[in-house]
Amino acid sequence: MIYLRSWRTWAFMLYIILIIYISSRTASELSILSFFWRYDKLIHFLEYLGLGFLMVNMLMLQSLKNTHWKFAVVFLFLFPILDETLQHYTPNRIPDIYDAVVDIFGGFFGAYIRKKI
Repeated sequence: MIYLRSWRTWAFMLYIILIIYISSRTASELSILSFFWRYDKLIHFLEYLGLGFLMVNMLMLQSLKNTHWKFAVVFLFLFPILDETLQHYTPNRIPDIYDAVVDIFGGFFGAYIRKKI
């Protein structure tokens, strides 16, 4: 169950919205960030590390069951793929399977860090 009155839930949801918003912007709209493209994989890893961390942080409002972990694993695997698919349909954006792989690893690492803290 997701608790809508918790700031943890809202932080997670707002972070997802931010990721979707950035992914739906055209390349020309993101040109101000062009300096960071040389660190593309690192940025992807850190972006999804935050997502995994916030997701487990939200799920830990109650004791974690196997069902929660299964949901988290499926979400952290599918969301990066959907994110890169969205970029395929965004003008002047190039989806990259390696970005999705780095995103998945970042998400799992963030989830692992939050579980251990």
